[in-house]
Amino acid sequence: MSRKTWWRIGVPLAAAALLVAQLAWGNGPRREAPAVSRPGECGKGAARQVGEPGVSHDMVIGSYGSDNLPRMKGRPTFKVHLTVSPAPDRSLTLRTPLAGAVTVQVHAGRGGGLLAGARSLTARIDEQMYDASQAPPATGTVRVTEDDFLRLVVELPDGAICPGATMADLISLDSGGNDAADLTVVTVVLVDRASGLRLEAQSGVV
Repeated sequence: MSRKTWWRIGVPLAAAALLVAQLAWGNGPRREAPAVSRPGECGKGAARQVGEPGVSHDMVIGSYGSDNLPRMKGRPTFKVHLTVSPAPDRSLTLRTPLAGAVTVQVHAGRGGGLLAGARSLTARIDEQMYDASQAPPATGTVRVTEDDFLRLVVELPDGAICPGATMADLISLDSGGNDAADLTVVTVVLVDRASGLRLEAQSGVV
């Protein structure tokens, strides 16, 4: 399996397998939250493929799902963990947090419609993905290179989940198991208006 294929299929497949059990407890329907602007109509429109096949991406999805275990207080929240790592001959300068810069869409597998989505989300430093005292400042300018890559996390608001869908639906697997085509397709677009930078990342099979 190529490195790009592993990022798009292997990592999300492994992450989803671990997270299905966590999410099963919070499987009740969600009520609509009017403040969320969705990039599409619930239940409609298959995911579009982002980027060009065979081209290196500056941003990838490391994992996605719920950070809340059943023993923890509060409802589970759906988070997408991102890694920004430019090509060897490039560097990026970003100011964190990236407020209102991110759009997230979650589509059902096998060409299914929109399950959840929201515009104008904020990407923050994913502190838990760094060793102690190694995380960049939560607020400030960060220079990103291939070696000094940046870990970000984006939280999907509860109201972004379409009516009738559940948290568990966002990472659902076929009962037969372990078929990447059954995984949901998570698409993330980050637009930094200050620098004009646009980054796209996607997991799953489109």
